[in-house]
Amino acid sequence: MSARKTTHHVPERFLRQLWKHQSFATNGLITTDERPVEVLSPGVLNRDGGPDFSNALIRIGGTLFRGAVELHQYVEEWTAHGHERDPKYNQVILHVALHRGPADTLSLSHCKRSIPLLVLSEYLTGSFRQTWEQMILGERAERLSTIKCCSSNDQIEASVIRRWIAKLAVERVEIKVQRFEERLKELAKESRSVVREVPPPYEDIPFGLNPEELPSPDPDLAPHEIVRLPLWEQLLYEGTMEALGYSKNQQPFLRLAKCVPLTFFKELVKPSTPFHVQQLDAVLFNVAGLLPSLRDIAEPEARRHAQQLKRDWKDLRPMYHGPMLSIADWQYFRLRPENFPTTRLAGAARLIPQMLQGGFFKSIMDDVRQTGSTPAKTHRALEERFIIDADGFWNDHYSFHDRSGSMVKTLIGVQRARDIILNVVIPLCLLYARLFKNREIREQTLALYDASPPSTSNTVTRTIEAQLLKGKLPLSSAKMQQGALQLYKFFCVEERCAECAIGKIVFP
Repeated sequence: MSARKTTHHVPERFLRQLWKHQSFATNGLITTDERPVEVLSPGVLNRDGGPDFSNALIRIGGTLFRGAVELHQYVEEWTAHGHERDPKYNQVILHVALHRGPADTLSLSHCKRSIPLLVLSEYLTGSFRQTWEQMILGERAERLSTIKCCSSNDQIEASVIRRWIAKLAVERVEIKVQRFEERLKELAKESRSVVREVPPPYEDIPFGLNPEELPSPDPDLAPHEIVRLPLWEQLLYEGTMEALGYSKNQQPFLRLAKCVPLTFFKELVKPSTPFHVQQLDAVLFNVAGLLPSLRDIAEPEARRHAQQLKRDWKDLRPMYHGPMLSIADWQYFRLRPENFPTTRLAGAARLIPQMLQGGFFKSIMDDVRQTGSTPAKTHRALEERFIIDADGFWNDHYSFHDRSGSMVKTLIGVQRARDIILNVVIPLCLLYARLFKNREIREQTLALYDASPPSTSNTVTRTIEAQLLKGKLPLSSAKMQQGALQLYKFFCVEERCAECAIGKIVFP
């Protein structure tokens, strides 16, 4: 009788728990082609699209490999799931199957590399049912885990929690400020080797001070090097692109912004040269690797649009000399269509012209320092600068494969604009205020931070609300939410209770 007839369907979470905790006999593991296997690290669990575990460290046949691991109940599921056609699986170093199945099939990557196979069933130490129950209980415990003080913090006063979360919110934005400062230094040093036109006189730079009067953030940099407006524009551009990546595509969006800097688009968009936003689409989608092959596009309008972008790119390609990204760099898994990288990239293509014309960075600074305006009005004015309406092909498409079920209203909506303000505009303004000794902008920016409306709740904020706040106070602003995130990620998860204002009371 075949193995398939004597086993039942195994949930994917069981296989992940099994591999994560190495709950089998790890000594004497051998691949199906008789190579010894030593697992030095099972890797990091991947909850998005692509292989189940990344960054695993495994010795196979005497050679040490670092890469991804893919898990299946049966060997042939590798082919059934189409992994041999997906470049995301090119980094897989070991295919792990629970059972052999009726017939073992060869596991090949997209680049036609044969992947070693390990079958786990013969290495399970207990009965299959016992192992399954143990893994499911372990997975449930991890999923329902609570912060350490949950059962002991009922008597903590709301004022204590509020002060602590507010302090952590400032710490969180400071981390972002420091990150932008480090990137500013990098850009300033990189610009030394770039041949460019003579910079304008100091009085034309919209910072209001002679650069020679300013202290440099780095002893290796002269003050006038960090005052250059193009550096700040590039910082804003990179930060905005990263924010458009939502939680799952931040890194590829940031890489793309570094590969195709604003200076490249400034060469394309010149007053004397006819230009259309579709050419920006052509550059971004082709460099990002998000423009599919025409043979893979079934919908006629999408095929026509993609064909036009390929024609435009053919004309523009000689101007681009940077690296290219791949479709394997991007995630669509468990994303709502409005957060697809294609949708956000189309939004970026329509926001970039604003960044190239009329001093976009200066306009943002003017909004923040606007006297007589309330923080709430300032926030709304900033939102309007980043909201991008859908147009043309993107009026009824989220990608190149299917029409949307309804009209697409925005490519960058209110919530994403608010995230850009929170994670990019506010830290950049604070960095500007610090380097250029501008107390007015610092005070206005902190007031803007206090007034920023809350984002959509997530698992972390809901955990803090349920297990710490317990109805004592709401996370009614973005600042409070940021403080809650900082508390959970840097104190609760790390169990740094002795350094936490609440932990010191609960665990004296």
